Amino acid sequence: MPEVKTTMYENHLKPGYAVENGPDSLIVTDTSCYWLAEETLWLVSKLPGAGERGEYFKALSALGVGYPEKIFDRLLSLGVLREAVPAKRLKSILKSLLQPSIRLIPPKAQEKVISFLGLDKVKDLTKPLYAFLLAGVLGLAGGLVILKTGHGGGAANGPLIFLLIALGSLVHELGHSFAAGRAGIGLRPIGFSVYLFYPVFYTNVSGMEKLGIGRQLAIDCGGFIAQSTYLFLLVLPALFTGNATCAETAKWILLIMAFNVNPLLRTDAYWIYNDLREKYGGNRWMDHLHRVYLVAFTGFSLYILWHVFSRAGRIADMLYIAYNAPSTLLHEGHRIIIGLYFVIMALMGGLRRIKEGHIEWGKLKQTRLETI
Repeated sequence: MPEVKTTMYENHLKPGYAVENGPDSLIVTDTSCYWLAEETLWLVSKLPGAGERGEYFKALSALGVGYPEKIFDRLLSLGVLREAVPAKRLKSILKSLLQPSIRLIPPKAQEKVISFLGLDKVKDLTKPLYAFLLAGVLGLAGGLVILKTGHGGGAANGPLIFLLIALGSLVHELGHSFAAGRAGIGLRPIGFSVYLFYPVFYTNVSGMEKLGIGRQLAIDCGGFIAQSTYLFLLVLPALFTGNATCAETAKWILLIMAFNVNPLLRTDAYWIYNDLREKYGGNRWMDHLHRVYLVAFTGFSLYILWHVFSRAGRIADMLYIAYNAPSTLLHEGHRIIIGLYFVIMALMGGLRRIKEGHIEWGKLKQTRLETI
């Protein structure tokens, strides 16, 4: 007798971070944000993480829910429950290598720290915000002085510089997350990935498009405010004690912040520009500006691809040398593997940028046709 395959379902939102806020309740996952009714949010927390249809019927009945079959189908249509698809091991491994996404700081951990510091009880952040802004301005000014004069004497501690730079990047992401929490859409998970050919920390701020432009910009700028304040803490010992480690770290932090204000990359400056464009889209001058931006975006994407292909040529030369002299793999093998990995990542990222630019051109053309 043939074996009957049982369909399994999963409550994929159950591990998410729930934000109870009446009609504006939501669940934040590592990559997305789901707006749900408060009752649905309650069901998500109570239903099992996975099971057959009958198991969910029993669970709904045990919760006192009438017509469990209809509620189950409704949860399926909303995407709260979904059919479990077995992950293909090879595909999963390739995806984790080519599109890595590693969770580092979950919202619940941030919530505990904020509660410990008593920040959750502070209703008006106006005065602290002014203090952070002042510290940030002073930090940027001090960082520019260090960058210009090379301030700092003695030997710098390389590993400590690396750790301080990484910490500064995490502080940047925590600024985005904290701003999102204060804006009413909950603290956000912070993770690690690779964008184009360089490693990045990131914060999932999906769902912020429902907010007003003021709160959107506050979330966009939250990282800069937090990181420039962190820079201020590095600048003080660098300028007044000549600490070489702090001075060198301040230089790198400043350069990273400058990198983040390049709107041709998907960094903070781009999202500030994107949110403003979404708010004021349809305006003739804004559309002209966006055309100029898309031309620059396309040119920069082509430059990235050219850079990738030039790098790929060097990797090909190294592979040719290794083929003719296998002994070189003993001391050059890691460079070949790492170089090839980042070439593939950058190639995929560059092609993705071309596709994104094509979509943006299409949207702009559609907007123009709608206004004629």
